[in-house]
Amino acid sequence: MKTLPARHGRILRLAGLLALLCYALYLLAGNAFLNSRFGHDVLNRRPEAFAMEWSGGHTFWPGRVTLREVRMRGHVRRMQWSAQADAVHGRIALWPLLRKELQVPWVEADGVAGSLTRAARERPAPPPRPGGWTLDFRRIATGSLRAATLGGWQVTGDGHAEVGFGKQLRGGPMELRPSTLQFDAAQVSRGDIQWLRDARLSSTFTLPRHVSAEHPGLAKLDLLAATLDLHGTAVGLQSTLGGDGRYDFAVLPGNGELQAKLSLARGVLAPGSQLQLRLPLSNVDAQGTHVANQLDLHATADDALHLRATLPDLDGRHPSLDATLDVPGIALPLKDWRERLMTASGEVRAHGHLPSIGGVVALFTQADWMGLEGSGTVDADLKLADGRLLDGSRLQVSDVEARADVLGNRFRGKARAQASIASDAAGNPQSRLDVVMEAFSAAPSDTPGKPYFTGERLRLETLADARLERMKESMRARVRFERARIPELAVFNSHLPNDTLRFAGGSGMLSGDLRLDGDGDVGRGTLRVEGRQVRLAVAGMNLRGDVMLDARLRRGNLRKGEFELGDSSARVRNVAFTEPGGTTHSGWWATLDIDSGRAEWKAPSSASGNLRVRMRDVGFLLAMFADRTDLPAWVGKVVDAGEARLSGKWLWQGKRLVLDQARAQNERFTVDARLALEGPRRHGDLHLKWGILGVGVELQDGNRKYHLRGARQWYDSRPPLLR
Repeated sequence: MKTLPARHGRILRLAGLLALLCYALYLLAGNAFLNSRFGHDVLNRRPEAFAMEWSGGHTFWPGRVTLREVRMRGHVRRMQWSAQADAVHGRIALWPLLRKELQVPWVEADGVAGSLTRAARERPAPPPRPGGWTLDFRRIATGSLRAATLGGWQVTGDGHAEVGFGKQLRGGPMELRPSTLQFDAAQVSRGDIQWLRDARLSSTFTLPRHVSAEHPGLAKLDLLAATLDLHGTAVGLQSTLGGDGRYDFAVLPGNGELQAKLSLARGVLAPGSQLQLRLPLSNVDAQGTHVANQLDLHATADDALHLRATLPDLDGRHPSLDATLDVPGIALPLKDWRERLMTASGEVRAHGHLPSIGGVVALFTQADWMGLEGSGTVDADLKLADGRLLDGSRLQVSDVEARADVLGNRFRGKARAQASIASDAAGNPQSRLDVVMEAFSAAPSDTPGKPYFTGERLRLETLADARLERMKESMRARVRFERARIPELAVFNSHLPNDTLRFAGGSGMLSGDLRLDGDGDVGRGTLRVEGRQVRLAVAGMNLRGDVMLDARLRRGNLRKGEFELGDSSARVRNVAFTEPGGTTHSGWWATLDIDSGRAEWKAPSSASGNLRVRMRDVGFLLAMFADRTDLPAWVGKVVDAGEARLSGKWLWQGKRLVLDQARAQNERFTVDARLALEGPRRHGDLHLKWGILGVGVELQDGNRKYHLRGARQWYDSRPPLLR
């Protein structure tokens, strides 16, 4: 019979043998898992979301693992991340695995590089589901961080990092524990360009426990607490002004300096945060002259963002800047800069060529129908208070492309402009902009590449309340130009009703003076067309003479093309024409005045109203109905009876031109007429009375019927063409 100590010894030996066997099995299974395809496949079941590869590894103690040449990558919504390490050592707590918890108390990595970039496409987050694993990485540390990439920016050098995070899978909460990042003697690059060298970088960051779906994208900044301390040597820049008015920038070796000390608490820059940049800048103008300068930028934060930027004025010809601005708001991300500047205060003095000038001019005037575009030379002295330009602010620009959309036409040309802020008699700040196009062209808005008249010295003047929120609604504008050249008046035929009234040839001059508001409505204005030896085709007859049209516009809408035409007039002089039967006329003249009328300029054009005409004789009116040789002989005496005055109503709509209730008379005769021209068709009625004699003419598509008896009664029985 064995003694008790002997039995205990046997049990201990069996237990030891069993433990040794389990350890051997662990070594066999664990190392086989780490060095087999099976282990890779288990961890890469969803490679589109997470993938991990390694060249080999070992484990000599349960829960302690070493891996070599580790490569990991992942895709979370719009973010992609990756990490590489030469070697990774870590400890995994085994018992929590039974509770679907992956607890990693510590991980140490050697030769590490990592990146975080924005993905080209979003990977939708799966809907939350219960039962997800819990990941708990207490401490991931490396003393040999080689590179870190954020977006397109890469930091390389001698780095140290320590990170901790937790995450519950299947849509559960996550957190980023207090973490640190540090680089010494680092380089900061983007693409092939090294922007900083010999840089020292130190950063801390933490993100409290939250559900990612409740704080998507940049909304996580509302939770983030972070600090950044950065100091490094910056490159220099060379700006070269090209022939197209744009700058080409090149990086040069330099000894600039960047210092940043930033602190972020729940998405808001903490008081005391500051950034300072000293950047060597070499400027090359369009003539190839080099000037060396230095840009200094300083930004600080307390309850607002304070900006100070200087670029000294060395010779008065190259760019210079002296700006001090206080911009409200210190929450990240910084919102649209235009909105922020609308509430900024400070002073800006600048001179130089600006590649895009529209944003600066928008501080003085805002109108959709006009603008200054492209590049230009700027000389500015701006004073701002809460987004308002103050009295004394001024702006001068030259060599800029100007645009104005007026009357369905687009005016374009190289221009110079002056803008200023000055108080009116009541002390309210007013913004004034004066633009001069030294040479301009105009084309239909729908075909801006086909100009049909050109001119010099178009002036565009605007006056508005200087407050940006009231600038557009209070704006008043004036557009003026004199004697613009129209090489071919036939370009206006598309605005005329039909081929029975059209320009057959000739050139002319166009002058305009229009008053508008911020929405493009015309309060009043004039347009004048002058032409010498213009050829016109009217109702089958060809005319040649001098033409002057003087349109007085009132209470219209430029965008709709609608105008009141009261007090407008037209004159023709030295007119020669031939009747269909061969009778010729020369030296004929007429003056037309519109008492009231309305026009729609945009195609299809239309107009209507009441008119008065003073003419040399009624020969042209009679010729539209019949040739003189087809009428009684006494009609010739009426034609030669001298000056006549006519009044009536008219309508031009689409391809239809109508004259109705027209009466031409003097002390010797009376002519009543109604006439409609529509495409090739002509129809109307005419009654001519001379003393006791009278004749009526009924015109229908070129066919004529003459009424010699009861002509007056016949005419009065005919229906009117206009109501």
